[in-house]
Amino acid sequence: MGRTEIWLELTKPITALLAAWFYWGFYKKTYYSGQGNLATVTAVFSGMVATGISLVWEVQVFDFFPELSQFSRAIFSGALPEESSKALIALWYFRRVGRTLSLADGLYFGLTVGASFGCIENIFYSFQLEFWPSLLRAGTSLPLHAFSGGILGFFLLRNYQIRKATFSSFETWLAFLGVILLHGIYNGLVAAGGNGILFVPILLGLSFIVLEYLVVQAQVTFPFELMQTENLFLDDYSMIQKYSRYDSWLRKTQTGEPITEIPLFRSLSAGRTLVAIFLFGMPIFCLNFYLFSPQLIPYYLVSIDFQQFIALFMEYPTWLGILFLLRGFLNPSFFQERILKVPLFLSVTLGTREEEEPTLAYSLSIRGFYSPVTKEPILGKETEASFYIAGKSFVGIRAVPVWKNFRHEDPNHENGALYRFPNIPWTLIIWRWTVRIRQQIRNSFDVLHGIKFRRN
Repeated sequence: MGRTEIWLELTKPITALLAAWFYWGFYKKTYYSGQGNLATVTAVFSGMVATGISLVWEVQVFDFFPELSQFSRAIFSGALPEESSKALIALWYFRRVGRTLSLADGLYFGLTVGASFGCIENIFYSFQLEFWPSLLRAGTSLPLHAFSGGILGFFLLRNYQIRKATFSSFETWLAFLGVILLHGIYNGLVAAGGNGILFVPILLGLSFIVLEYLVVQAQVTFPFELMQTENLFLDDYSMIQKYSRYDSWLRKTQTGEPITEIPLFRSLSAGRTLVAIFLFGMPIFCLNFYLFSPQLIPYYLVSIDFQQFIALFMEYPTWLGILFLLRGFLNPSFFQERILKVPLFLSVTLGTREEEEPTLAYSLSIRGFYSPVTKEPILGKETEASFYIAGKSFVGIRAVPVWKNFRHEDPNHENGALYRFPNIPWTLIIWRWTVRIRQQIRNSFDVLHGIKFRRN
C-alpha cells in the first residue's frame, strides 16, 4: 500500500471524527452554556456504551432473521436497535439526575450521545467502505444521529418531568417512533444507493427543523427545579403560560391598547449570510462540471459516481449553507411573549349545585384546563366541571385542582387555578376540536370572500 492509499484510508476515520466534532460543537456553541465538562464526558461515554448495546442487538437480529427485506433490515437491524440503545442510555441518566436538569440539558445530552454514537459507528464503517461512500456516510449519518439523539433527549426528559396521567407518554412514543422511521428511511436510501442518496439531505433538513423548534421550546421553559418549588410540572407550566398570553390579549382588547407583533423569525446576521453564500456558491461551481465537463469528474475524483458527486459536492454544501443560515432562525420571544387571541371562549361551571361558580376555561386539553376563580379551591380535592361549548353541554366531568394562583393582599389580581382531569373527557375534547376546526374553516372562507369582494 502506497503513501497515497494510506492517507486515503486515514482520511476516512478522521472525517468521522471531524464531522462529530463539528455538529456537536455547532450546537453547543450556538445554544448551550452547559453544566460543565462532566455532563459532556458522561454523554460521550454513554454514546460508546449505546454503540455496544446496538451492535449486540443487530448481530442477534441478523442471526435469527437472516431473510429480512431491505426495508425491514433498515428498521429492525439498524434504526430500532440504534435509537433504542440511545434512548435506554438517556433514560438511565435522566432517572439519576433528571430532576436537576432543564430541557436544554436533556436535548444537549441526547445530541452528544448521538454524536458519540455516530462517530464510533462511522469509524467502524470507514474500514469497510470505499473512500467516497465512507465520506458520504460520515457527512450524513452523523448529523442524523446527533439530531435524533437531541430529539429523543428532549422528549425523554420532558416525559420524566410532566405530571403522570393517561396518555402522558403519547408524545414521547410518537417522537421515538418518528426518529426510528426517519432513521430507517435513511438506512434504506443509503443501502439502496443510486438516486436514493439524493433524498438524504431532505431527511437531514426535516430533522434539523424539528430540532430547531425543540431548541426554542427548551429555551423558553423554566427549569424544572423552579417549577417543583410550586409543585408544578412541565405540562402544568405550559397551560398556565398559555393562559397568561390569552389574558394579555383580553386586557389589551378591553383597554384598546395596541398589540405588538413579535416576528417568528430572527433577522440574519451578516457573517452567517456570507458563509452561507460561499457554501451555496460551491454547488453552482460544481454544477458547471456536471453539465459541461462530466468526463472530468472521474478524472479528478477517482472512482466517484455521479450520484455521489451530486450528493457530496452539490447537495451537501447546500445543506451546510442552510444549516449556517438558519441556525437559531426561530425567535424564542414568539413562543414566550407573543399575545394569543382566544380561539374559542369556553364556558365552565365549577363545583356542585350548592357551590357553583361560573367562569371560563382556558388552555383546555386532554390534561386539563385553567380557570379564573374567586373561590379558593382545596388542592387535590376532586370537584365537578360542567362545560358549555357551541350549544352543547357536558355535565359532571371530574376535575382536580392541582395549583392555585391567589394573592389575597392584591385586590386587582385575578385569582385562578389549574385543574387536571383524572380521566380524559374524550367527548368534550373531540367536540371542542370539531367546533374549533369548523370555526377556522369559516374564518378562512370569510377572509377569501373579503378578498374577492374587495377585488370586485
